[in-house]
Amino acid sequence: MMDSASSAPQSGSGAGQDGSETIRPAERHALSLLVSHRPRNVTWRQAAGLLFGDWGTSRLYVLGLAFFFAPRTSLWLLAAMSLLLLAVGWAYTQICRVYPDGGGVYTAAKRVSRTLAVIGALLLFADYVVTASLSSLDGFHYFFGKHASTDLFSLTSPGMWAIVSIIAIGLLNFLGPRHTGGFAIVAAAGMIFITLLISVFAMPQVNWAALPARITPITDPPLTVWLQFVAIVLALSGVEAIGNLAGVMKKPVTLTARKAIWVVAAEVALFNLLLGVAMVSALPDSARADHKEDMLAFLGGHFIGHWAEMSVRALGGVLLLSAVNTVITGMISLQYLLSRDGELPSCLQKLNRFGVPWLAAIVAMVVPCIVLLVSHELESLAALYAIGVVGAVAINVSLVAMHPRVRGWWRKGGAVLLAVILGAIWITLALTKMHALIFVTIVMVVGLTARFITRRMSGPAVGPAALLRRAILEQITPEALSGRKVLVATAGSSHLAAAAVEYASRNHASLVVAFVREISLAHNVTVEGMTLDQDHPAQTMFAEFLSVGHRHGVVIIPMYDVGTDAAEQLAEAAAMEGVDEILMGSSRRGLVHRMIKGSLQRRLETLLPREIRVHVLDAQAP
Repeated sequence: MMDSASSAPQSGSGAGQDGSETIRPAERHALSLLVSHRPRNVTWRQAAGLLFGDWGTSRLYVLGLAFFFAPRTSLWLLAAMSLLLLAVGWAYTQICRVYPDGGGVYTAAKRVSRTLAVIGALLLFADYVVTASLSSLDGFHYFFGKHASTDLFSLTSPGMWAIVSIIAIGLLNFLGPRHTGGFAIVAAAGMIFITLLISVFAMPQVNWAALPARITPITDPPLTVWLQFVAIVLALSGVEAIGNLAGVMKKPVTLTARKAIWVVAAEVALFNLLLGVAMVSALPDSARADHKEDMLAFLGGHFIGHWAEMSVRALGGVLLLSAVNTVITGMISLQYLLSRDGELPSCLQKLNRFGVPWLAAIVAMVVPCIVLLVSHELESLAALYAIGVVGAVAINVSLVAMHPRVRGWWRKGGAVLLAVILGAIWITLALTKMHALIFVTIVMVVGLTARFITRRMSGPAVGPAALLRRAILEQITPEALSGRKVLVATAGSSHLAAAAVEYASRNHASLVVAFVREISLAHNVTVEGMTLDQDHPAQTMFAEFLSVGHRHGVVIIPMYDVGTDAAEQLAEAAAMEGVDEILMGSSRRGLVHRMIKGSLQRRLETLLPREIRVHVLDAQAP
């Protein structure tokens, strides 16, 4: 996968009229085999499901925290938070419009400054870490209810079971991401069901006549009100996911993103207020701390009955653990992307046999557990949560405010005002929540130090891939591309080289050498950024095939791809290139791998046209 055809060496090409070299059609066709694009197949419903997974499930803890910090004025705080959420949603419709190939803070900031991009990514990583900690902790508060213990080493401790669950979910992610767009829609439907169930039963039972006495005007000093508001700004995390999804959304991206964002934002804003009304009418001020961790379960029991409370506890806990899984895959993917771009050590790119960056998975599993060992109270984790997500969103909104495609005074003015508000929230958290400032400082110091060491240790770029490219182009002819071809599916190894080249020689065919680097990352992460220039094992493999092909007089046509489904990409390449046959080695994968991934040969045969046969080569690996 080359950066572009024009960047390739052009040995053997003709010269243009201006003296520059040109690329022959055959060479351009060969280079196109080294380029892949992830399909834009994410609909607005899938995007909305992923966004709702964070925005919607946040009400499982936001409502209780709002009542805890300000019982009588909590409804006003929820209204202010809903307005902020709508404003951020509007900003991200603009972000997806101006960055249709990916609008996450890391991708957007790279266009301005790589250092700023890394800072934004580290803030997002801090947000993911605390999201995993807070969601798992609150999930077990829903499971245990009043039986929850504050002793970390008790059998009914939400903190202890949160650590156990993160380890279990982290280990499962060694087999590949467990979260997809389809599952996100199911999770979103579960949260909507909980919300509608409580709202439908609660609204008729609210004493509307007595409600004004329960909702007092805001009389506290402005600074106190501001601090209370800052304490509950937790529902912004998932909006970064919608920015990253822009690169795989169905076109037009602007319309897809707008529908996903506004549907979710409207639901969250409206029902947070309705549930806030039910909460204020049901609880006396003296109960402010009783249900800060499991407010929705209390409301279900109060307005419907014990069966509803138990249902909400079970479903709410499962949804929160689903959110843990989502952010663990997000942490793995973020580390991989930073490592791929040379911002973090290359060891974070190492894949296990399931295509998962295994060292990044260990980091994603261990760091939230450390946070829970240090802090396992919901209100203290809330501050850690907000300082990461607000910082990342503030950077992204500031960037879009300065973008030349954001025209109109009201768009630019709105984005600037929102960026100022988010910046003020971040500064307030840093000044008033010392543990949050220490946490984000540790993340920054560790991340930037790793970046400094990585960049210092990486020497000047060398050009083995450029030499390989030249060798590939020199031996490819138009006749080879238009004649008979067979494809050999490799797994990154050249042990099939001799057998495959000999088979192609006997059948007077060119040999398409196909290698798909199968990488399992989060649903909203594109993986095309890895190129053949960065993949040294793939370079070695192609060079070996070229050497063997040269000895036998067989033209080698390489196909390098990066993706999440090797069978689909191989079938697509075979169909596009018009190959007559696909050669494969016998599988040596273990039982677990076959259970998780299935048989590549069987899947490939179901995807191929009937005229393309699969032939298993008898070759022994060295």
